[in-house]
Amino acid sequence: MGSPATQAPPADAPTAVAPDYAGDFDALGTEPFWSVKVRSAGLIVSRPDHQDIATTGTTLEVMGEEALFRARTDGQDFSLRLTPGECSDGMSDRRYDYLAEARIDGLILKGCASRPRDLATQPRP
Repeated sequence: MGSPATQAPPADAPTAVAPDYAGDFDALGTEPFWSVKVRSAGLIVSRPDHQDIATTGTTLEVMGEEALFRARTDGQDFSLRLTPGECSDGMSDRRYDYLAEARIDGLILKGCASRPRDLATQPRP
């Protein structure tokens, strides 16, 4: 019999399952307002007083429970990090399933994210 460190967990032990990051996500933040939509074609970055930017060739890196979406267009780098956790945008009654951190050409913006289908079941802001 091996030491406790080398023994397999019991058959009925729960197994950790990483979140599924395939598909669409909507992320947003306030003060300043921003949004990033993750779609199969790429990222769509929106901010007031800025032209919307649509990227292509988005990469996804999953690190444990976190996901990092990255894209580059017109010499600008964009990324969106999602971490599971309850989040509120502070301005509506909506609840989000992920904490979001967007990096838009070096600017770091924090907010919330969820799948569009999950947001559709909640009251409109």
